[in-house]
Amino acid sequence: MIVPRRYQLEAVRLASESLLSLSKALIVLATGLGKTIVSALIVREIKAKRVLFLVHNNFILNNAIKEYQKIFGKGMSFAVYNGLSRKKAENVSFVFASFQTMNLNLKEWDQNHFDLMVVDESHHAWAETYRPVIEYFRCPRLGMTATPDRMDLLDIRSIFGQEVINIPLEEAIAKGWLPPIEYHLMTDEGFDEKSLERIVKEVLEKNRRVSIDEINRSIFVEARDREIAEIIHSYDKRTVVFCRNIRHAEYFSEFVDSSETFHSKKGNSKNSSWRRNQRTIRKLRKGTIKRVLVIDAFNEGIDIPSIGLVVFLRTTSSETIFKQQLGRGMRPGKDKLIVLDFVGNIERLMMLKKMVDKISSIHDKETKSGNRGRNDRLHVSGKGFDFIFSDKLIDLFSIAERSKLLLGIDFYPTWQEAGEAARVLGLISQEMYRGGYGQDPRLCSNPSKQYSDFPGWKRFLG
Repeated sequence: MIVPRRYQLEAVRLASESLLSLSKALIVLATGLGKTIVSALIVREIKAKRVLFLVHNNFILNNAIKEYQKIFGKGMSFAVYNGLSRKKAENVSFVFASFQTMNLNLKEWDQNHFDLMVVDESHHAWAETYRPVIEYFRCPRLGMTATPDRMDLLDIRSIFGQEVINIPLEEAIAKGWLPPIEYHLMTDEGFDEKSLERIVKEVLEKNRRVSIDEINRSIFVEARDREIAEIIHSYDKRTVVFCRNIRHAEYFSEFVDSSETFHSKKGNSKNSSWRRNQRTIRKLRKGTIKRVLVIDAFNEGIDIPSIGLVVFLRTTSSETIFKQQLGRGMRPGKDKLIVLDFVGNIERLMMLKKMVDKISSIHDKETKSGNRGRNDRLHVSGKGFDFIFSDKLIDLFSIAERSKLLLGIDFYPTWQEAGEAARVLGLISQEMYRGGYGQDPRLCSNPSKQYSDFPGWKRFLG
């Protein structure tokens, strides 16, 4: 029997009211807080008779069916509507469909067929194959996501309305609603201490500005795969390892015992890749294998509560992707999640530091005592979290703060100004810019990421 938590009941109440009055609602809940169960409770609350549950991959679809069966029983009338199955979908109460298949077969459906549309991972809603499906059906729409803000700045709130509830990952961790997390930054495995000492002295004592790229090139060195594998083997837990690319995963698997790879090119076709990846997940769930090495996957829709160790061998500039990957281990039903993050650049460090500061701030407000257990710049802990920083990282944070690198605080505010400054330095090609932008501390290393309206290198450099 499912006993909803207070925040889940609040989400059900607010979303149901919004659906009945505005015909749309958006709920934002961190990974692991039970979005799918909440949506099933909403369906029951508003007494929807015919429901369309839309997903963008089949892993999410299979998990959604299991979650709905917990609320409505296994005798529920449902059908799967995707590239593998389209039988008898028109005559059931619940249709669990992939966007791709529904988009290709829209005309087979009456626009008024459904009473409610549920869109999981709704931050994808602006995609070309998704938006036509959402707009085709004339029924209330419920959007669910853990990460509503997109890097391309397209706002899903124009489709689903303002969120009726928003509980980010930091709040869920701070309030102890997710399994306890023990996060280790493994920078000591790939660190040039002499270069760090030199840059610390130049920045903190001589006030020299350094670029992020210079710090990354000088300080971080790639840890050896064999050494990382030995550290992973020291933990007897079911493990997900996020690798840089397919080639790296296949190579790294040679060092990791009881492991298989998981990626889109695992078979000779899309269907064979799907079947092989399904077998890998079943093996991990059963314990036949202990470790899965993944590439551009497991960000969403994979629900394996028994995962006890998450390892990052790749970095990402996207907070959204980082939190989605971290969320693979933040599932109910475990005593603790251990994270080993082999950080390879300062951007990732600052992203994590920002998250930890937010968790600590929320925790302090909740406890009101300001006592979060051990709390210094090296070790931040509380009821449900334990983040461990080395003293070397503290030096890096000091460098970043002194150099004002965080969030690009002293960079030119527009690409036009930055481009003009680059041309003054004689940087008239992308290659020349890469080698010479450090001459001006207000020029960033990657203007295409810094400026959302970046016009391309040719126009940028005149």
